[in-house]
Amino acid sequence: MKKLMLALASIALMATSAMAEAPATEVTDMKIKASEKNGVVKAKISIKHDMLTYDQAKKKGVEANFITHITGTVGDKVVYDASTSQFLSKNPLIKFVFNGKKGDELKITYTQLKGEVFFATKEIK
Repeated sequence: MKKLMLALASIALMATSAMAEAPATEVTDMKIKASEKNGVVKAKISIKHDMLTYDQAKKKGVEANFITHITGTVGDKVVYDASTSQFLSKNPLIKFVFNGKKGDELKITYTQLKGEVFFATKEIK
C-alpha cells in the first residue's frame, strides 16, 4: 500500500511540475481590482470563463473545460492559492485580502483542465 501511495504521489508531483512549466498566456478578459488601505490590500478578481462541467460538455458534444487552479502572487510571494473543480461557477468572482503596499504588482494565474495556463497583472492602487 505504501508503494502505491508513493507512486501516486510521484505521479501527482510530476503532473504539477509539468503544469507549472507550461507557457502562460496573458488574457484581457480577466478583471482585477486591488486597493491598499493601512497596509491591507483588498483584491477582487473576475474571470470570464464558461466552466464547462463533464455533463455540460457531454450534452454539447465538446470536451470539458474548467479552471483547476488559481494563484495570486506579488513578486515572489504567494498571496492566494486555490485548487478548484468543475463546480466553481461560470465567470467566477474571487475576493481575498492580504498584506501589501501600493505600487506592487498583483499577478493572477489560472490553470485549465488541459494544463493551459493564463495570467493577468494589475498594479495595486
